[in-house]
This record gives sequence, C-alpha cells and structure tokens, in this order.
Amino acid sequence: MRSLKILLIICLVALGVPTCLSAQVGFLEGLFKNLDDIGAFWVYQGFLPHSNTLNAGRGSKQSGIQGPGLGFTFHMADAPPYRCRRRMRPRDMQPEPDSEARDSMRALRADRCVRQDSIAAWRFEAALIYSQVSGFHSQNTTYDLRFSVRELPRLALFALWQPGRRFSPYFGVHLGLLQLQSAAVFDSTGAYYPFGGNSYEVGFAVGGAVLLWAGSEAVQLFVEPGYTVRSFSNLDWGGTTKTVPARFPHSLSLSGWEVAVGLEVNLPHARPEDSGRAPKGRGEN
Repeated sequence: MRSLKILLIICLVALGVPTCLSAQVGFLEGLFKNLDDIGAFWVYQGFLPHSNTLNAGRGSKQSGIQGPGLGFTFHMADAPPYRCRRRMRPRDMQPEPDSEARDSMRALRADRCVRQDSIAAWRFEAALIYSQVSGFHSQNTTYDLRFSVRELPRLALFALWQPGRRFSPYFGVHLGLLQLQSAAVFDSTGAYYPFGGNSYEVGFAVGGAVLLWAGSEAVQLFVEPGYTVRSFSNLDWGGTTKTVPARFPHSLSLSGWEVAVGLEVNLPHARPEDSGRAPKGRGEN
C-alpha cells in the first residue's frame, strides 16, 4: 500500500510539473518579447533636505553619493496621433445626396482621415532597474560610518513624447526596494559594529534621450534628473553582541536629488522606428 501511494504521488508530480514549467516559460517568453532596451548608467546623488546625520564624502559635502546601474526596458503601449483632413463645402451649399452618393462621400472622408505621422505621439514603457551607490559618511567625528545602498530592484513607469525623434523628452515615476550593504560603524577605539536595514523608495524623474546611430545599431544617450524619497526608519543592530552606543544613529534618511547619465542599446528585434525612446534603464533610472 505504501508503494502504491508513493507511485501515485510520483505520477501526480510528473503530470503537474511540466504544466507549471510550461506556464512559467510562457510567461517569461511573453515578458522578454517586449524587452526593447538594455542600458547602463552612472548616477550621482545628493541630500535634500539637508541631512543632520550624514555627509556625502569627507568634510561637510551634501552631494557626491554615486554608483553604477543597469536597466531593462519593456514596451507597454503606444498612443499614435491621428489627424482628419476634410475639405468639404459649407453644409448649406451641399446638395442633399442620395444613398449611393452618401456612401461615396463617407468613403472619401475616411480616405481623407489620414494618419499624421507614422511615429507614435506617446510611448509608455516599464523598466526594472538595479543600482548600488556609496559614499556615505557620518557627520559625527567620534565614529566612522560606512555603507552602500542597493536597489532590489526599482520598478519605473515612463511616458516618452515622440519616440524615434533625434531628441525625445520623457517623465516617469518609480517605486523600489532598498537594502543596506556592507554597513558598519567603527568607533574611536577600533570596535566594529555591523548593522543592516531594508526599506522602500518612491520618486519621480524627467529627462531626455538623444538618438545616435552606430551603423545599423541604435544607441540612446540619456540624462535623467529626479528626486527620490528614501528612509530607513529602524536599523538592525542584531549582527553585534556589543552594546550599541547611544550616539550611533537609529534611523537614516537618504532622500534627495539624483542625476543619471547613461547609454541604452536597442535589441535586434526592436523596430528601427521605435528607437529613441526614454532610457527607462533608470529611473529609470
């Protein structure tokens, strides 16, 4: 009886696993079918409002936090413009048409309602963005605080005006998860206090993309300023058995402005007229 139960379980697993795997593969295929661009960027950040706990580098600088990033852009939808060109005489000057003439008139009007441009007026895209920035230092000179912030990842939604043009402005919003990396405090005696933390971020960005061509390959250079709210409301000091001094920070506010500069490369399956879209590798950036 036990062998029969085991055989039944194996049969159910054998029947169910291929179905689950097929569904997952189909989802991934559908997702990456809309993958249009892969981009790399460098982001430079500063505190806003002024931080009372941290500096960006040595001294009292409030800007200078920076690091690399990678973004994947997915096409969501287009909003093509249409313009209807009609050149009809005033209504009181037109004779009352019969049924056949009315049908011909409607066909003529439909022919005159032509598309203004083959390039969409708006393009909507989503992006998954991964980045890590460093350069944080404590304002308190009695200890040295070091850490980096990693996005896990950032999800960004963008709207691009007139994609495919030489220059295309865009704007977007983003939301993401954050994690502290290699976070630790070194006090004046050399004692080591590791800590950690997880949080979220939310913000917006505006920017512009310049379309460049390298032979038949489309490359986009982008500059994207923005603002992001980040706050670690509770730091985890569980990694140390020492008593944590009261002067050490219990929370961190990392909100501020940022500027991302980078390049995006169109994937081969993307249409040439789709080039020049926003660099959603960033919030993106």
